[in-house]
Amino acid sequence: MVPVLAGAVVSGCGSGDVIDDQKTEIAVRFDVQDATGAKVSSVTCPSDVPVSVGTRFTCHVVAASGDEAVAELEITTDNGDLRMLSLKSVN
Repeated sequence: MVPVLAGAVVSGCGSGDVIDDQKTEIAVRFDVQDATGAKVSSVTCPSDVPVSVGTRFTCHVVAASGDEAVAELEITTDNGDLRMLSLKSVN
């Protein structure tokens, strides 16, 4: 996996007052695979992140190779649109 990735945009992950963690996990999986070419086996995001512009949170990413990374995301709109700020390896 590429150690740092910035600028990827994830649209419409809001679900009422909190971010839809399942939708976010799917979007992060596809964005990471597209950007790095590495197959992603799992993504885990928190389920209690309030939809508030500027809020940052992290998701845990595991590649099929076993490599692990942390994706940092920021909420950019009241609709829950997100921007991936970074993807950093933890291995």
